[in-house]
Parts: sequence; C-alpha cells; structure tokens
Amino acid sequence: MKFKTVAAATAAFLMLAGASFAQQAPQGTAPTAQGTPAFASDAEKAMYEQNMKSMSGFFTDQTMGTLKPDAEVKATFEAMDADSQAGMKSACEKAMSDRGSYGTVTTALCQQVMVM
Repeated sequence: MKFKTVAAATAAFLMLAGASFAQQAPQGTAPTAQGTPAFASDAEKAMYEQNMKSMSGFFTDQTMGTLKPDAEVKATFEAMDADSQAGMKSACEKAMSDRGSYGTVTTALCQQVMVM
C-alpha cells in the first residue's frame, strides 16, 4: 500500500512539474527553437513588426536575440535617415514608459537609442 501511495504522489509531481517546465519565460526577445523572437508582450511584438526593417540592423542575426556591440548600435542608428530615427525614438519612448511589457534586450536597445 505504501508503494502505491509513493508511486501516485511521484506521478502527480511529474505531471505538475512537466507543465511548469513547458512554460515560456516572460522576459523577451530570446530566440526560440524555430529561430524567431519570443516577445514579452503583444506590445513588444507590435513594436518589432512595425519597425522590422530599421530594427534588424541592431542585432547580430535574424532572431533578434542579441544586440550588436554598443559602437555598432550607435553607428547603425546614425546611418538611419531622420524619419527612421524619429520612428525608433518614438517606439522606444513607448517601451521605456511601460518597461514591464518589454524584454531585457528591447529595453537595453531603447536605453541606448534614447541617449542618441
């Protein structure tokens, strides 16, 4: 009888633990297994979709999970036309005013953009 109780408790624990391991981390823009970014929120996803062309130059690859070094981020921003720079700053202002909805990579990029 003791064995059945231990076995049932172990099975229940494994079922609950499996579900918690399958959840996605809340902090965003880390690449997924498919090579696409994982976003912290719908707002962050919309920011990347609206600014995909200009934002892709700030990252090391198309998954947008890793920023380029600071000097390259600055050079990329300075190479953008004035309208693109204004669009990036506007998107980053939104992100910085609602930091809890944006991942660490996006927040780091926006902190750099806001001081340029």
